[in-house]
Amino acid sequence: MTGPLPIGLTGGIGSGKSSAATMFQSLGVPVLDLDRVGHEVVAPGSDGLNQLIQTFGQSMLNSDGSLNRGALAAHCFGSAEETARLNALMHPLIWQAEALWLEKQQTPYVIIEASVLLESGGAGRMYGVIVLLADESLRLQRVLARGDRDAKAFAAIVARQCSDETRRAEANWLIDNNGSIEALQQQVTVLHREISATL
Repeated sequence: MTGPLPIGLTGGIGSGKSSAATMFQSLGVPVLDLDRVGHEVVAPGSDGLNQLIQTFGQSMLNSDGSLNRGALAAHCFGSAEETARLNALMHPLIWQAEALWLEKQQTPYVIIEASVLLESGGAGRMYGVIVLLADESLRLQRVLARGDRDAKAFAAIVARQCSDETRRAEANWLIDNNGSIEALQQQVTVLHREISATL
């Protein structure tokens, strides 16, 4: 593998991925948020959005021409077949954007942040995987405090994500994020030194 080594950063909803990613960034490590990339590749006017509409129909659009994510989720997530069609369309678009971004980076390693890295088979593209773990009750508290999802939405997302047992089995490095933000920062700093020393 030439160029920077991609290291995946993942964990369940509310585990603190974004906080950890920001800390890696502050240490000089470039971070690519694949969830954000997933939004960008289906922006209004994009080939990705056109492909979605050809596959799932005009009813997936808002009146302003943007993607109606709620309608798409309602259509796909109740059906394994439709979810598979969506993934078959989205994953190559995201991987292509990831590859183009990687080519531009100059550091020894980069962080690829993704909520469903393991579920999508993305670990195979990584040099290694960092997993953040936190108790589900604490994760729910964090999500409710953010105010963008309720307990029902949290439970639905948890049901679609893999288990902590699977995450532990797939992880090269584990971060316990049941403590304070300072404890998280300390673990990220130690891990950054450890990874940098092996490259």
